[in-house]
Amino acid sequence: MAGKQKNEFVQLGGILCAITLVVALALGAVNAVTEGPIAEQNAQKIKDSLENVMPGAESEQIDVPEGTTVTTETKNATSVTILSAYKMTKDGADAGYCVEVGPTGFGGAVDTMVGIDGDGNVTGISVISASSETPGLGARSTEPEFQAQFAGQVGTEVAVTKDGGSIDALTGATITSRAVSEGVVAAAQFAAEQG
Repeated sequence: MAGKQKNEFVQLGGILCAITLVVALALGAVNAVTEGPIAEQNAQKIKDSLENVMPGAESEQIDVPEGTTVTTETKNATSVTILSAYKMTKDGADAGYCVEVGPTGFGGAVDTMVGIDGDGNVTGISVISASSETPGLGARSTEPEFQAQFAGQVGTEVAVTKDGGSIDALTGATITSRAVSEGVVAAAQFAAEQG
């Protein structure tokens, strides 16, 4: 009887290994099929956001080592991840920088592209993804009405009204609004460091 139980365990273990192998192969196949389209969608999002924040400008990506952060020189002194950066030119002349930042909002990173002109002023922002933010609250940071109020601001002075700035926070989403503002400040500081 003991030999029969041992044989059943071996048989069940073999079945479990076979199922695991089939599922792993299926997941690998799905990843292989979706990897290209996902990369294309992400590249298009970046291209669209660059056009939104600095219309008509051409971009040249600059090297940003993975894990690069900037600590904002604000009363909140927030550490913001720099995801990518682009030197922008328009009609052959320097137009400034576009910096993709990932400040931490209420539910996670708020992926934002920020345009900064040569004088350090914000040309515009585009919240690429706020999917981890609360729907109907922080996720509203993707709305054009919220984003429009950043254009023309001095990049290093951007803050929500509760922090003495001129950015009206989203109702019920001050943390997300503050995160986007801190991201803009970090982008402006990063752009200023580039020259």
